[in-house]
Amino acid sequence: MTNPAFDASRSATDGYLRQLAEEVPRLRNEGQGRDVLGPVAGRSESEDVEIGLDRFSEDLLQQWLERSGANVDLYSEHSRRRIGGSGPAPFLITCDPFDGSGHFMRGLPAEWWGVLTVWERTGGDLTPVMAGAVDINRRELYKAEGSAITVEALDTGEVSEVRPSQAQSLSNDSIIAAYLMSPQYIRLWTSRSAGLLETMEREFPEARLWADGGACSYPWLARGLTHAYVMYDEPRTEIDPGLGFASAGGFAVYCVSPDGDLKPYRFEPERSAERVPWLIAACTQALARDIARLVTSG
Repeated sequence: MTNPAFDASRSATDGYLRQLAEEVPRLRNEGQGRDVLGPVAGRSESEDVEIGLDRFSEDLLQQWLERSGANVDLYSEHSRRRIGGSGPAPFLITCDPFDGSGHFMRGLPAEWWGVLTVWERTGGDLTPVMAGAVDINRRELYKAEGSAITVEALDTGEVSEVRPSQAQSLSNDSIIAAYLMSPQYIRLWTSRSAGLLETMEREFPEARLWADGGACSYPWLARGLTHAYVMYDEPRTEIDPGLGFASAGGFAVYCVSPDGDLKPYRFEPERSAERVPWLIAACTQALARDIARLVTSG
């Protein structure tokens, strides 16, 4: 896709992610950005809050979009902003402007990310046309457009093309991501996933759980570092920013019924404050089915 409106969004989001990688360490070193500004829609304060760095990051993205002349609606877990004009915008951006605020406010230098997807409006439909993410601590920039997914090492400029795994079933090589960094999530996850955990322990003891997922799970799935992301009671604002990576990588994100049936997840902007009772994003449909089968067997 090459048109001025899209090019403006591409340029702005690239500039934002690169600057975010520089600003977050600076704010950390200066002791800024940890102040709590308020709650996050649809979540308890014990689960998540908006901190100063969240607001700073979202404002920074808005500044880049305004300077580029982009005409977009900006949807984050903290606000909705109309940028660049009135009336329906041709593009919508879903973003987690700073993924990792719970860690940052506690002084933990782990899993600090910015993640976003650009959607094109065509009639009444929304189609993901680009995604970007920056892994701030590892200093890697992810981009997805069309079917191309790349990772750039910010310190050297080296760019590599990456693809998701094609694993069809659980194995000793499997790495399953989740978010288990708070008591409420680990209790729910381990209770619901008893059958999956028993199988992993018995048959695939070398398989691993990556316990610090979220919006950042989707670039890692697109790169093939992990094979699935499994969550219960998952906020939509943790899903929507990463969906452009699923589109480019050809992997699916599913809402799963209590008996294990898979239904493709649908981005619905008006439902952004809601949750998905059971979510599986997996590199292949076969692996998603295998995980769902094992969870329901427990």
